[in-house]
Amino acid sequence: MAKEKFNSQEFLSSLFHYAHGFNFNHIIFDANRYRVSVSLMRRSVTYGNAEMFYVSADPKEFAPVMSAINSAIEIAELEGKQQATVVTPNLERNEQVFQFKLREFGSGKYNLDLSI
Repeated sequence: MAKEKFNSQEFLSSLFHYAHGFNFNHIIFDANRYRVSVSLMRRSVTYGNAEMFYVSADPKEFAPVMSAINSAIEIAELEGKQQATVVTPNLERNEQVFQFKLREFGSGKYNLDLSI
């Protein structure tokens, strides 16, 4: 049975809306060959520190979302910027700006931290 792929625009819109609405300032993508997990993290003196699991998916199903994020990061790197922008038409602000940090742990394990 074929599973449906994530709609990148809808997923990113809901993810950024949720993170913004609940004052999370980091979106963490942990990826390996078998699973992509998304967590939200808040580091704040005002709202306190918190970490919350958001979603986990098969990498093939999650490919459109990662592709949209990677495209934004590649454009930012080509322009020499430290911040990338994802256009999300379902949000009131239409775009989300974020800083990014990619860490590779070997054996196909990656951690991408988006600071919003």
